[in-house]
Amino acid sequence: MGLGEFIEEILHQLHPFESLGSTLFFIGFVLCTFVQISPIKINPWDILLGWIGERFNSGMNKKIDKIDDRVGKLEKRFDEHMEDNKQDKIKQQRQYLVSFVDEGVNCKRHTKESFENAIRACDAYEKFITENHIENGVIQSTINAIRTKYEEHLLNADFATEEHYIADIKENYLWKLLQ
Repeated sequence: MGLGEFIEEILHQLHPFESLGSTLFFIGFVLCTFVQISPIKINPWDILLGWIGERFNSGMNKKIDKIDDRVGKLEKRFDEHMEDNKQDKIKQQRQYLVSFVDEGVNCKRHTKESFENAIRACDAYEKFITENHIENGVIQSTINAIRTKYEEHLLNADFATEEHYIADIKENYLWKLLQ
């Protein structure tokens, strides 16, 4: 049985067509199923199956939309958490640098290693604020003071040593006893 005979058999099965319009529609539908004209690209099966798929998946699509909303909210909360984390990190770095300078102002001597740690903290702080486009503000003076004092101690070779720490401990201990 050829294609023509097959179509003729279907037409006889669906007999009688009420009008010429319905007959032409059916013949057009069958032709569109088997033959596609390149620029027009009409495929009734894609349209029909797409419509059926939308009906079957409507409940799932609603659930996916709800999940998308939740993910969006979680992403927003995550971004807020990351921003808070940045702010905490920058506050800790500032506090460390300010405390280091305050100790020096209050006559506490630092070792070379302490200064090197402070300078690494300065470098990390400056890199962090540059990467995150944050204004530096007053802390720049503190960073300059640490670097300047480090260079002075380096030139004079008078960093704090273990003896200085022992003397500080003794002085603090005696001071507490006298009070």
